[in-house]
Amino acid sequence: MPSQTEIAEALGLTRQRISILVKKGMPIDSVEAATAWRRAQDDARVRRAPTAPEQLDDGSLADTISEHRALVGRARGVWQAAMEQGDPNQGKYQSAYNASLRSLVQLEAEQERRLILAKDYISSKEAGEAMRELASGVVNRLDKLALDVAEGCNPENPAKAVKVLEAWVRRVKAELSSADEQG
Repeated sequence: MPSQTEIAEALGLTRQRISILVKKGMPIDSVEAATAWRRAQDDARVRRAPTAPEQLDDGSLADTISEHRALVGRARGVWQAAMEQGDPNQGKYQSAYNASLRSLVQLEAEQERRLILAKDYISSKEAGEAMRELASGVVNRLDKLALDVAEGCNPENPAKAVKVLEAWVRRVKAELSSADEQG
């Protein structure tokens, strides 16, 4: 049985990536079995591939970010050790750490961009229909307002309250209508 390092070399992957794939179920009893498993995973991913940007990351970006976080940690450790020991190359180590950290930030920004793109959006037509339905519901409630609350507003003379409330509803509907025409 080949080692994970040998399989990594044969497949052109890192040892860390092989470890991740093994956790996901990749067999390591032979290079051929590992290759066949990866091919089957790729075929399944193609069959599941969305037509919209619902899934912009097959998991490899998240794996890369995870691996890169470990690298940044190691680079920081090397730089700190160099500073503590007074190593004359500590400037180089700091530059390597800074570059590695900058790459990690860029990877995380790309992951966030992909997550934003994967959000569900509705078409403007659907949004317009939803807004019209909502506005219709509000107008219907306004039409019923006077009769629903008149007695509570003026228990001694509900008819007077109805007239005042109906006038208020007409004014509000006119304002809404004029705002709709302007927008």
